[in-house]
Amino acid sequence: MKKQKPIIFLGEKLDPEYYPILYEKAKKHPEELKRQLLSLAKLPGGSIRSAKQALESDLQHG
Repeated sequence: MKKQKPIIFLGEKLDPEYYPILYEKAKKHPEELKRQLLSLAKLPGGSIRSAKQALESDLQHG
């Protein structure tokens, strides 16, 4: 299987090795992912980076 290259999404690197679910979502449903990440980033102390980590974790364990 060919290793997929990281992509830049909302100014942050999405590496399929570390964010496999978000990586696929960015390719298949970019507008939905953008909405989810921006919503989480608006929380107190939030950022796109923390939103990526939280959402990937939730999707892996939810």
